[in-house]
Amino acid sequence: MDDGILALGAENRTAFSFISGKEIVTGAPVDSLKEACNFIKYKNEIEEFLQKEKNKPQFIVCDMHPDYLSTSLAEEFQKKNDGSVLLKVQHHHAHIVACMYDNGIEEEVIGVTFDGTGYGNDGHSWGGEFLVSSKTDFSREYHLSYVLAPGADIVVKEAWRMALAYLRMAYGDNYLRLNIPLLKRIPVEKTSIIDHMMKRKINSPQTSSMGRLFDAVSSILGICDVSRFEAEAAILLENSIEFGITEHYDYDIYESNIDVSQMIKQIVGDMEQGLSSGDISAKFHNTIGEMVYSVSSLIAKKTEIGKVVVSGGCFQNKYLLNYITKRFEHDKLDLFTHKKFSTTDLGISVGQAVIAASIY
Repeated sequence: MDDGILALGAENRTAFSFISGKEIVTGAPVDSLKEACNFIKYKNEIEEFLQKEKNKPQFIVCDMHPDYLSTSLAEEFQKKNDGSVLLKVQHHHAHIVACMYDNGIEEEVIGVTFDGTGYGNDGHSWGGEFLVSSKTDFSREYHLSYVLAPGADIVVKEAWRMALAYLRMAYGDNYLRLNIPLLKRIPVEKTSIIDHMMKRKINSPQTSSMGRLFDAVSSILGICDVSRFEAEAAILLENSIEFGITEHYDYDIYESNIDVSQMIKQIVGDMEQGLSSGDISAKFHNTIGEMVYSVSSLIAKKTEIGKVVVSGGCFQNKYLLNYITKRFEHDKLDLFTHKKFSTTDLGISVGQAVIAASIY
């Protein structure tokens, strides 16, 4: 029978979701679809599910990213299921709607979504986003200022590249003259190549990713230059926090851009003054927590929206989550986090399916 909505999620970590009537079913989590065995397993699981349930999905939903394997798989399923409709959903919109569904929220919300990457409406990599979102649409209100990601996907592993990118953003072309340990750890041959790439914009796409900012700070502090596993730089940065620190750094807002150049300079200044990496890490995390609260409050003042929903991999960070929970505790704004579904990309397909159900 023609019934239901099949959503295929993201790519790095994913799980499919299926809505028939009011019931939503999610499949087993699968790691990176770029690994052939995972892709085959994922495809087979979906096909077996559809055969077992005797469902020919009327709507098939996937991420907007043109190069995601889940996107190409969705297109393949649509061709097989003649007459089905294909809908491509923006990554961070799906994050927020998944959390809305998780909390039974029907009305418009302020959506804060921090993660490593997600294909944006402008073709750039997003990941430090403040949205106004409904179940059918969204607007991008504020975001981290774009910074270059020299080497593209390799920055996910090599955090020192993002460290150089943020130092360049803060200090301009003189950043390589800074007297900091990072520039002594990384061979000058490498820093010269990365500098050339950024100046010429060679294989250096723009990103507003919060995940990449965490990586950059981790490397600047000498905590992790190269990750051995996913998000290691950010995890070690959180683990280094010295508790009891209440101070935070500064940042600027220009139109819709959140510029953290001041914060980067203040971090370097604290390093020069001999402040410990644990103290600096705490101040950095406090800054991001203050950003969530302050920017959300700014949007609330303009829109009169009273609910703030947070989603994305960065909110696995317990210190950050606890900080914002306390920050909103006695405020008129209500903060909502995930309950049943994952705040990571494993929850993306839930958001995709709910968006399609709301539109159609």
